Amino acid sequence: MNAGTRPLKGITGGEAMITATRSDQDMRRTRDRQSERQNMRRLYLLLYPLCLFAAVASRLTGHAEGAAERPAQSVFAEARSSAYAAAGYAFHA
Repeated sequence: MNAGTRPLKGITGGEAMITATRSDQDMRRTRDRQSERQNMRRLYLLLYPLCLFAAVASRLTGHAEGAAERPAQSVFAEARSSAYAAAGYAFHA
C-alpha cells in the first residue's frame, strides 16, 4: 500500500480507484508537458529568424563584441542560443 493512502472500506476495488485517479493526474501532467513543448517549439520557430537577422546585422555593422577578432560562435549558433534564451524567459514570465 502506498504511504499516505488507505483502502476504501466497503467498496470493492478501492485501491483501483485511487490508482486510476493518480493515472489521470499523470496523463494530465504528460499532456501539459507536451503542450508546453509544442508552445516552446512554436515560439522558437518564431524567434529564430528574428534572432538570426539581429546576429547578421550585428556582425555586418561591426557592433559585435570585438569586431576585429573572429567571433567564437557562428551566426547560426548565436541566433539559436538567443532564440532559446528568449523563449525560456517567455515561459518563466
